[in-house]
This record gives sequence, C-alpha cells and structure tokens, in this order.
Amino acid sequence: MTYYKKSLYVLAMFLCLKPMLMDTYGQAAALYYNKVENLKFSDRLSLRTNVIDWLALTPNVGLELTLGDKSWNKWTLGLSGRVNWNTQPKTLAYNVYDLYDGKIELRKYWHGNNPRRVFYWGVYGGANKFDMKLSATGKRGNAFTGGLTFGTICQLYGYQNGASLDLDLGINAGVVFAKWEEYSRELQNNLHVYTTTAPQNCYKITFDPLVYAASTDVVKVSLIYHFGTKVANRYKKREAVDETYRLKLANEAYRKDTLKAAKIERKKAKHIEKARNKRLKEYDKEQKKKAKAEAKAARINEEKKKGEKK
Repeated sequence: MTYYKKSLYVLAMFLCLKPMLMDTYGQAAALYYNKVENLKFSDRLSLRTNVIDWLALTPNVGLELTLGDKSWNKWTLGLSGRVNWNTQPKTLAYNVYDLYDGKIELRKYWHGNNPRRVFYWGVYGGANKFDMKLSATGKRGNAFTGGLTFGTICQLYGYQNGASLDLDLGINAGVVFAKWEEYSRELQNNLHVYTTTAPQNCYKITFDPLVYAASTDVVKVSLIYHFGTKVANRYKKREAVDETYRLKLANEAYRKDTLKAAKIERKKAKHIEKARNKRLKEYDKEQKKKAKAEAKAARINEEKKKGEKK
C-alpha cells in the first residue's frame, strides 16, 4: 500500500469515527459539567421585595427557602410581610392607606428553553389588618386570603460570587374572607372625628376592589436576590444534573435489557428442549415399532421353518 493510499485510508477512518468520538466527548463533558450541586443553607435562601408595594409607599420584604439541598429541588417555601401603618399626616383628612400583611407561599419551579428563565406556580395563604380610605368612605377591618400564584423569573444581573439579581413577574388569584366597618372622617376644631357609617359585618367572601386588590396583591413585580447560586443553575431536571442518577438509570436499563434477553434465551431453550423431547419420543416410538416388526417377522420365520420340517 502506497503512502497516498494509507493517507486516504486514515482520513476515511477518521471521518467514520468522528461522530462517535464527538458524541463520546460531548457525553464526557456533560458528565463533568452537570454534576450534582449540594447547596449550602445560605445558597438555598433568597430575599425579595415587591416594587409595586413600594410605589404605594408600603415597605415590604420576603424570604424564600429551597426545600432540599440539591440543585434539582423544585419546591420552595416563602414568607413575606408588608407594613404601612399610621402614615397619613394629621393635616390630611381624606386619604388613608394603612396595612399590616403577612403571607406564606409554596411554589414549584421549572425551566423553559431559556436557561436564565424559570416559571412557577404555587399556593399561598395570608392574613392582614387594614384601614383604607381613598374616597368619602373608608374601610377598616381584617382579612384572610388564599389562592394560586403564577409567574416567571428571569436573571437581571449575575455577581462574581455566584449570586444573582432577578426579576419576578407574577399574578395572584384567590379568595378574600374579610370583615370591616365603614366610616367617614372629618376635621372638626383641628381634630379628626370618625363616624361609623356601616357597622362591622361577619367574615365573608368579598370582591370589593380596594380590599381585594390590597389583600390579594394581584400583580407582582418583584426584585429577588439569590444567594450563592444563580436561578439558571437551580430547579433543573434531575437527569440533567445528577451523574450518579443517570448512571443508575443506565444500569437499570441494562439490567432490564439483560433480563429481557435472558428471558428470550430461556424461551428459546425451552422450545429447543420441547422439540428435542418430541423427536426423542418419535424416535423411541419408531424403534419400538421397528423392534415389534422384527419380532413379528422372526416369529413368522420360525413358524415357517417348523412347517417345513413337518
């Protein structure tokens, strides 16, 4: 073989093996870069605040904890609170927006096609105390809330320490059980005089626009600070991050394939054994038939010889 032919042969072999080599390299790289991340407790924490509440001059803060120390854990538990109480100046006798509010929230996250964006749904429940007056009549009382939450989170900025600042866009939809009294407030002799215009009712489901919107926190535009681990590295499918788990799945699949192949082989062996036994039975039958025929022929010959002697 000439040098030219050898070169062509080597090139052809390389082109044939290239896809296999690239696939093997890709799998090895995936196994290296997708190892399990054991999250420290601080890495599982996130701080959040709702921008819309700040626009309503209502300070608020929330804390969210990932339930589990693996990067594939999708469930989180969050607590949040809002406080805006006795903020109206004494000279303003018309507008009042005071609120104590606490909420607990359970969420489940999942990734879309964009690795820097996640989606979520969840359930929430909370309670509040309110005093709101944006018209001639005000409402003050208490409420309990509960319902569903939906939204998406995308990364705004990633820090060198691995943390990230994210944007949460979401909505809440639920029910509000509230009781309140209605009142009017007037300034008389430099004193605020409160007059009850409707007595307090019992707890009931309400869709009063002001009470419902304030209690439910319908629209959320929140800023989130993720400690330690970016949202892009969280809430993935387990198969995408756990090498051991994927190897376990591969071994389980191999075991099932092996058992299936063994079952097929046993079935073939039984079929062969059955056919062999059938042939042996037929052979024994033929041998017995042949022996019987030979014995009969021998007996006939014996009787014939005895007849000839007589």
